[in-house]
Amino acid sequence: MDNFPLIILGGMIGLVAAVIIIKQPYVGVVITVISAPVIDLIPPIPYFPSALPLVGAVTLVGYLLKIRGAGGKLKIKFDSEHLLGLLFIIWVFVSNPQAAWSGTDRNWIFTFVQLLVLMVMAGGLIEAPKQHQVMMSLFAAVSVISAFTAISQGYIGEDIAASARVSGFAAGANDAARYFVVAMVFLTYLRSKTQDALLRLLLLASIVVTYIGVFFTVSRTGIILLFIAQLLILIFQRQGKQRIQMLVIFGIAFTVMLILSDAILEIISSILPSITHGTDTIGLRYQLWRAGWKMWLDHPVSGVGIGMFFHNSYQYMSQIPGVSPRALVAHNMYVQILAETGIVGFILFMSILVRSMRNFWVTAHLPDPEQTKLRDVWLIVFLVMLIGGITKTDHIDKLLWMVMGLSVRFAQLMQAPRDEKVPDAGIPVTGSEG
Repeated sequence: MDNFPLIILGGMIGLVAAVIIIKQPYVGVVITVISAPVIDLIPPIPYFPSALPLVGAVTLVGYLLKIRGAGGKLKIKFDSEHLLGLLFIIWVFVSNPQAAWSGTDRNWIFTFVQLLVLMVMAGGLIEAPKQHQVMMSLFAAVSVISAFTAISQGYIGEDIAASARVSGFAAGANDAARYFVVAMVFLTYLRSKTQDALLRLLLLASIVVTYIGVFFTVSRTGIILLFIAQLLILIFQRQGKQRIQMLVIFGIAFTVMLILSDAILEIISSILPSITHGTDTIGLRYQLWRAGWKMWLDHPVSGVGIGMFFHNSYQYMSQIPGVSPRALVAHNMYVQILAETGIVGFILFMSILVRSMRNFWVTAHLPDPEQTKLRDVWLIVFLVMLIGGITKTDHIDKLLWMVMGLSVRFAQLMQAPRDEKVPDAGIPVTGSEG
């Protein structure tokens, strides 16, 4: 009974949130995605691991109400990306029903259905530039809080082994690094959209915080992604003046980083040798990828079953000479999908990624210049996620599936003007000559 007032308060907050989401269902998509950088702050609730599944359910109701046509008929448009996602889910179940439905850590079918629904709703609900900017602002805000926490908790030593790896409020250091990079991309865009001096200064400080946060995770992939994201921002920037400003911003952030820890240069210089020589955790990843390759060779069509890489890795690593076997995930999205779902699942999953990339590629010049700028931002985020997937298993990352949904939306914006038919003027009618 002592918790009864808190239960009532939580119920009232939940009811208010439900009403807001029903009226503005894109808010539910935003809440779902921005939870990733601060997932450790989201408490469990009775009968659910967290409130997020309930948020998703309410968002779906709001989405279905929004797309009702005349007579209450639903107008759901499934594009090829959505159909490929559905086929992938069906294959995941058909190829290994027990692993898909009764996995040791989750119901994988339920997880992928949620992600597919998120993909569909993201493309159908996040339309106006203001909605994109709300998404970016809130994602950046929670990421800055997480990054600031990571900086306050972390320590950068002379090398990676001597450093304290931190993750803020994210699930892990590698997750945190990716989200901080994405937040930096969002903040850079948002800063370019405002002329308010105080707000620009606040956004600059936030960029520096996320920048430093990446280094405090001591994630080598995260550091590489940070530099790649910076390069892509400069490439996609169409105005020379803005490009110079961004170079100055990145220079300020890196200088502050060096002031905080001069050992960061040593860590950066160690990245390439560790990749080429396969030392420490990089070498472990190579061993896991070899084990994943062996899994696929033994189960080329169906794979070992979704979520089963972890349970099979020890056995397959034991077959590699000089390797200490361990039970781990593949630390590679592509290897994990290939080993767990076989060549069929791999082709279906890769087809979704390829189609999404194609959507971004063909929308380089949208009719609305503002939508083109948004497309550039989301393409950078998509590339960061795809490259990051080389060293991390991100196939169930909410942000990845949401961005794929947005790619469909941009493709629809490109197609819309082509679908508008000019009314047929018919045979001109002339007056009688007299």
